[in-house]
Amino acid sequence: MRVLLAEDERMTQAVAAALLRRAGHAVTVVDDGRAALEAVRAQPFDLVLLDLRMPEMDGVEALRRIRALPDRARAAVRVVVLTASAVPEDADRCRAAGADAVLAKPLRLDALLPVLEGRAAPDAAEAAPVFDPAALDPMLDALPPPRVAALIASTLKALGDYRETLRTAWAAGDRAGVGAMAHKVAGVAGVYGCLALRQAAQALERAVEAGDADPAALMKALDAAYGPALAALERERGLLPAAPPVAD
Repeated sequence: MRVLLAEDERMTQAVAAALLRRAGHAVTVVDDGRAALEAVRAQPFDLVLLDLRMPEMDGVEALRRIRALPDRARAAVRVVVLTASAVPEDADRCRAAGADAVLAKPLRLDALLPVLEGRAAPDAAEAAPVFDPAALDPMLDALPPPRVAALIASTLKALGDYRETLRTAWAAGDRAGVGAMAHKVAGVAGVYGCLALRQAAQALERAVEAGDADPAALMKALDAAYGPALAALERERGLLPAAPPVAD
């Protein structure tokens, strides 16, 4: 199957593309909604996976423009929107724009399969454990363990960077920045099984978008969820073999 994946977060992008390729699909990857629209114009795809929030053009706008293409075959391509958002209105907007399905991140092939077979996709259940090691199983099936260990190391650094950016936005009273970074944290945390961190980030994002006057308690809860999540990921990384050193 020819799959177009539009995702701006590089670690999420790498994992999703690896899973799809391991399942035998030909995957084209782009970084934003505008590039996704141009790709659909340029060549046929059997399935388009659009991240909801991307730079240049978000997933909903890209979807609307795909559905409006004059080439009716390309306008009718199956489109699945992927989101880390916990806001129900986001899923409603996607469906109103013409999405065939809206799936929660991280991408799971078992959730995608019903869409490909024309059945309803399962709803994602709320999850509160600190860490679910089973989230790493698809990566370990698709990638060598040293590669997964390297991805986890990169993720630990990225989550730390996101935390500092989030704190800076909070201190500056930048609500849009807080919401955007909470969304990023939720997406990456979900991919790597840090479920409590994802839940806390989603709650903060939802409060900011709803105009909550004082989401300080949610910001504090997110900050508190960080330590256990990073510690769990670090433990998992330590259980995986590292890449052998390069010979001189």
